[in-house]
Amino acid sequence: MTSGKRLLAKVAPYASMARGISNEYRLAILYLLAHDPMWPQDIARHLPIPQNLVAHHLKAMVTSGWLKKKREGKYTMYSINKKVFRQLPQLLIDTPLWREIQK
Repeated sequence: MTSGKRLLAKVAPYASMARGISNEYRLAILYLLAHDPMWPQDIARHLPIPQNLVAHHLKAMVTSGWLKKKREGKYTMYSINKKVFRQLPQLLIDTPLWREIQK
């Protein structure tokens, strides 16, 4: 078991990632993008917030690594960054809980 400074160093990247989706709108955006990549205006149609606030959340999610963006002309398409989901198990992989849920 890890403890002290090593433990804090181990969880620090995950804390940053968690902040990136620690909002109900960001989780909703994550859910929408898990279906298909989308334009910000399409995401805004699904949420009860203005498009400029959607853009704010998208920027935070890109910064924290959850999303990727692709410029197409003057527009930007957003999609899930699958690498983040592959990294998440690394937080718990050396724990008894992880071994138990893998059975």
